[in-house]
Amino acid sequence: MVPIIRTCSKTFALALAGAALAASPAQAADIEAQRLSLFVHARAAELLGDHDRAATYYSRVTAQGVKDDALAADAMSSAIIAGRFDLARQIGAAAPAERFNLDGRLFLLADALRDGRTERALSLLSSDKAGASLDFAAPFVRAWIGLSEGSPERRQAAIRLVTGMDKAGPMASYMDEQAAFLLLANGQPDEALDYIETALADAGGREARMRLTFADGLFAAGSREDALALVAGNDPILLAARRQLESGRGIGARIDTPAEGLSDLLAALAVDVNRGNRRDLPLALAQVARVADPANSQATIIASLLLDALDRPDDALALLAGVGRKDPLAAQARDAEVQALLAADRLDEALVAARKSGSGPGAQARIGDVYAAMERHEEAAQAYARERAGNLSDWTLLFLEATQRDMAGDWDGAKVLLRHALAAEPRQPIVLNYLGYTMLEMGEDPKEAAALIRAAHEVRPSDPSITDSLGWAQYKLGLIDEAVQTLGKAVALEPGNEEIYEHYGDALSRAGHVIEARFAWQAARSVAEDEKRIGRLDSKLVTGLSAHNAAP
Repeated sequence: MVPIIRTCSKTFALALAGAALAASPAQAADIEAQRLSLFVHARAAELLGDHDRAATYYSRVTAQGVKDDALAADAMSSAIIAGRFDLARQIGAAAPAERFNLDGRLFLLADALRDGRTERALSLLSSDKAGASLDFAAPFVRAWIGLSEGSPERRQAAIRLVTGMDKAGPMASYMDEQAAFLLLANGQPDEALDYIETALADAGGREARMRLTFADGLFAAGSREDALALVAGNDPILLAARRQLESGRGIGARIDTPAEGLSDLLAALAVDVNRGNRRDLPLALAQVARVADPANSQATIIASLLLDALDRPDDALALLAGVGRKDPLAAQARDAEVQALLAADRLDEALVAARKSGSGPGAQARIGDVYAAMERHEEAAQAYARERAGNLSDWTLLFLEATQRDMAGDWDGAKVLLRHALAAEPRQPIVLNYLGYTMLEMGEDPKEAAALIRAAHEVRPSDPSITDSLGWAQYKLGLIDEAVQTLGKAVALEPGNEEIYEHYGDALSRAGHVIEARFAWQAARSVAEDEKRIGRLDSKLVTGLSAHNAAP
């Protein structure tokens, strides 16, 4: 029965679980019936995404002495995803390491490194009986272990395990950051700088944490000026770190041990793997990163974001609560906490959380985000203004304040802020497009508006919103044929956008393509939510395009 149930559909598993509930394990006289009931409950919980409950049921099956390697592997995976590390350790001790899935074997590796059991870690890496290979992590882990043991010559040889990796290999994208961490841990800041520059260029959303770790490593190695250069800028996290360094204290973010090195690697993998279709593996990787280094707040934040994406906001918030106020990434954790509450439409709780998040850099911006979600635009603008405190060099805060002032009805004030934002960042496409498109809507100089939008389009030619703006600018300038072509591209880039479809319909109508225009307006009407737009579209579908129902 078990092999059949293991591959059953979600519907079948739930049906079996319902039947099993009628005869609970405590009432069942037959041991096999007890095991089957527990197993079906576990599979049903797993399919429903309740990995905590699944892990509990699985562990109860294995506790009854069932020698089923696949069952142990499933139990381990559920325990890891649920964050039940105590349970995962129990399961790991009861079955051969070779039989676990990738996440289970990584968990055992992380646990061994964190406890300093390097021989155990090396045996996990070298096992040729395992179904899930750890070869992808082996060069990095071996390098860290080699760095922590032996003579200077052996340490250099260990570092070359990473610096000498094939640059076309599957793990090459992590080579530069890991090489920099290793060199900094070995007291070689000058050699690390080139790797740091390359790693930061590809850092993406992990750039803030990476800058902190590199800066802390450089500071510890005596390269104070290089460390300060890495935390320059207006980002709240970098501001707090720079104050720490300027006061002569470290940030508390550098990577020195094999466990910390593995933790950072797995956190990076979790972010990259999350770009695919699977959701369980990225979360498992982030959870194992937390096992390797419980102090790695980046791994905690990544895990919380993945939990939130799986509609588990309470679990996400529980993790974020563990990131203390003095943590280098505290500001990022508080941002994630507020955003999780906003995504769950728990606006009042989000406002309380934002207000309680402290008075340091980023605190007023969080309050502004909540007010914006509440559509309290004037209060949001004021919060963003307090955050920037007269600073005219932070284009992001200037832009956020401007959009809220615009929504509050103060377009003149918003326009001044947008021009300041462009002075700070002249080629920022978001600002260029917003200013240009709003000028079109307000009936201001169409030539200047079109020039702003064209500049935005040069930077982001495949952005559907900017392409729509360009097409609408062409329409306003009377370049109807060009507008039809550009807006057609915008529709192809983002099908189902009511604003783009309405613009496209208006341009088609002006070009004399009346039937095609009606199709575009109907497409816009089928997805429209804005009441004013719905009224315009209904009018156009009845009487055609006129000065009274044209899009603004």
